[in-house]
Amino acid sequence: MIGTLLFILAALTPFSDSGLICETPTRASVVSLYTDGRCDTTVCVLEKQSDFYRFYRRKEDLRSLVSLEIIPEFERAKLGDDGYYVLPNDFLFRFDSKTDQIYSLNSQPMPIAGALTPAGCWLEIVKGLQFENTISIVVKNGVYSLRRRFDFKDVNPYEDIIVDYYPLVGDDASYSGMGRTYRKYQLERGRIRPLKERVLNNEYLKYAAESPEIRIRQGWKPAPPTVLEQTPENEPKMKVAVTFRRVKDIIDSLKSVGVSKAEICLVGWNVRGHDGRWPTALPVEPSLGGEKDLRELIGYSQENGFQITCHTNSSDAYTISDRFSEDIIVKNPDGQFATGKQFWSGGRMYKTCLCQMNEIVSEVNSQVRELGFRGLHYIDVLSCEYHQPCYDKKHPHNRAEQARAAEAHLRDAAQKMGGAASEGPFDFVAGAEDYALYVTFDLKKDKWPSMASEYVPLWHIVYNGIILNNAASDLVNYTIKAPEIAMKAIEYGSRPSFYFYSSFKDDGNNWMGDEDLRCGNASELNSAVKAISRAWEQQRELGYLQYEFLDEHKMLSDYVSYSRWSDGSVVICNYSSKPYLYDNLVIEGNSYLLIK
Repeated sequence: MIGTLLFILAALTPFSDSGLICETPTRASVVSLYTDGRCDTTVCVLEKQSDFYRFYRRKEDLRSLVSLEIIPEFERAKLGDDGYYVLPNDFLFRFDSKTDQIYSLNSQPMPIAGALTPAGCWLEIVKGLQFENTISIVVKNGVYSLRRRFDFKDVNPYEDIIVDYYPLVGDDASYSGMGRTYRKYQLERGRIRPLKERVLNNEYLKYAAESPEIRIRQGWKPAPPTVLEQTPENEPKMKVAVTFRRVKDIIDSLKSVGVSKAEICLVGWNVRGHDGRWPTALPVEPSLGGEKDLRELIGYSQENGFQITCHTNSSDAYTISDRFSEDIIVKNPDGQFATGKQFWSGGRMYKTCLCQMNEIVSEVNSQVRELGFRGLHYIDVLSCEYHQPCYDKKHPHNRAEQARAAEAHLRDAAQKMGGAASEGPFDFVAGAEDYALYVTFDLKKDKWPSMASEYVPLWHIVYNGIILNNAASDLVNYTIKAPEIAMKAIEYGSRPSFYFYSSFKDDGNNWMGDEDLRCGNASELNSAVKAISRAWEQQRELGYLQYEFLDEHKMLSDYVSYSRWSDGSVVICNYSSKPYLYDNLVIEGNSYLLIK
């Protein structure tokens, strides 16, 4: 239905005589759909500000609308034009589609998009009502347009619409320039601070920046679950994979192969393992060794120079939890409980209203601190999606309020444990997130949108040197994966990230890949620590780049990438099987070169 509406609106949109470029380079068509069924299209001239042009609508003027769509005329292009669009999920779209198509992105990791067209290069930043819009690429009759539609069907507009368009010229007229411009905006308004500044008074963050991340899934119940609504009587049995004492063996083995630093994150240490009974955390799972063994492990890890943290969850709830209550669950517009699309080990997953979870999260974080954990405490999911608005009449909360609550959960963890981590790249928590477990789930080409031409590190240009990150879910355990995947960790500046028992689901949905680290016997453990040691050696060479911005990225050929960092370092990755000559330096096939 949305796609049909977009094509209708496309037919209503006025074009200049050329069909592409308007006479005034800062005009936009505005399509308004009213609650009484009327639809009209007007043309507005964007308001000139200091170094950008602004589209603005007061929230009071939006309440008679079902939707409002902005179609900048200066961002149009036609089939065969040089240039591209870049969306905030890091996909680049060239103007080469010979068929009418639409690609839309609702949940956006950053509130930006970019266009390089014959009319110029532009970066747009949504600064008001960012959670209530969809960005779309529409191709019709050989003409491309980039459209941003704000929807109010189930939303009472709670902010003014503000979208600012920055013209980029010279060296900034590229996706690298788009990323640098947004980074500059975030830094200047105090939303983020460089990593090299923040580590000066945070020993835990400094340690994490200079060490690999090792997550250990210790135990879990069947996933997908065999029982949806679980009780202590019908709860499925938990699989024990790694006891607390076995984690000590992992630490000993890491030291034996020369890995002297790593941040270990325990997953499933809590009652009934990973996703067992959230938001209940305690007691510490007895079958793993209980609280006594856990406290001994934490002490042992820290005495041996390894930072140790754990995994909790504030966005999911299961009916088996003794804290489950309708007061903490998101309600849909019809009043029904909101549930996730997937079910996990605890059974049917109910979405929590993050604004209602503050007290529980603070208590769980305090429990984690009291156990002795220190480092970048991990709270699942918070940074990998927009959080659903809650329509409960007793506690209605919009998406912006839920986003602020997610950030508050991470800030509380950082205050108590020294730092905060979460699952994804969504930057409404950028001011509180120290590490993102993965920036994308879609690195491999078979996961790309059909219209996409390339995947580019737009997020990394913005946030490398600010938020520690693993570039993609596919790069977990990267040293045991194919070279064309593994080298992406070098190209994009990933923090080395590993996972024991990453592949655990019974349905085979292994979003981190089938290549796994295990420790069920001496041979498995030996292989695992050797994989980590290879990354440790790379980190000793490249680790200083964790503190630097990724300033420029481009492809030198179809198989050779160029990454330039803010200190002047350059990394060339050669994905071809043949040697590549760069500035009189030979880069062998399937290898990289660091030029300091």
